[in-house]
Amino acid sequence: MIIYSKLIPTVHTSVKDSGVLLTIRYLCEPKQRRNSENAIWENILNEFAKCKDIDFAYPTQRFYNQLLEGKPELNIKNKERKNLSEHEKS
Repeated sequence: MIIYSKLIPTVHTSVKDSGVLLTIRYLCEPKQRRNSENAIWENILNEFAKCKDIDFAYPTQRFYNQLLEGKPELNIKNKERKNLSEHEKS
């Protein structure tokens, strides 16, 4: 069992790929956990909304189409490979 000598709410920060991660540690009654967590995050989000120079980061995904976006020299080679494989199927 881990015993803490200080039972005060704390906020830990760490840098992640998508931005800064805030981890909040606090005590509450077990049945109030969901409501208290919601209230805390709503307050945090409201405070961030007041800051015009802060934006939220989130993971994104980009799809790359070699034929549309790639170098023309590579596109020709890819088209030739595609034509060869289609020819082999027939």
